[in-house]
Amino acid sequence: MSKHRPDRRRVKIHHNYTVDQVARLFDIAKGTVRRWLKGGLPSVDSQRPTLVRGDDLRAFLTAKARPKHPCPPGHCYCVKCKAAKEPAGAMAEFVVLTPTTGNLRAICPTCGTWMHRRTSLQQLEQIRGQIEVTAVERVPSLRELANPSTNDDFKART
Repeated sequence: MSKHRPDRRRVKIHHNYTVDQVARLFDIAKGTVRRWLKGGLPSVDSQRPTLVRGDDLRAFLTAKARPKHPCPPGHCYCVKCKAAKEPAGAMAEFVVLTPTTGNLRAICPTCGTWMHRRTSLQQLEQIRGQIEVTAVERVPSLRELANPSTNDDFKART
């Protein structure tokens, strides 16, 4: 089963769907579609099989989708709190990833977890006006190291 939101662009607005067809279209359970019907998705009539008009299904999914809220400058998104927040102590670290972009990371003032935000070097100057940003070097990945393994347990014993 899919764990993502259904893609409402897959719905043909001039087509009628049964509960089973909607479930197969989005790779979801039929019970989910039935919950949508109880939760406000209009059906064609009260007879069986239950039919849903394509334009009604698309309108229902559009209304159900949460709008995106971009983070204002100087804020990072906390996944645990599910909100954009200003970093604790108004401090953050900038880790350079490419010549033009990097990752801004800070601590959430509410829950204390790491918050991250991808940003460009151009936007960094605007962010520095609101919070204190220190640049740190990126830790190289294992693929980039000349001798990636420091594990001595596999050496043959003599």
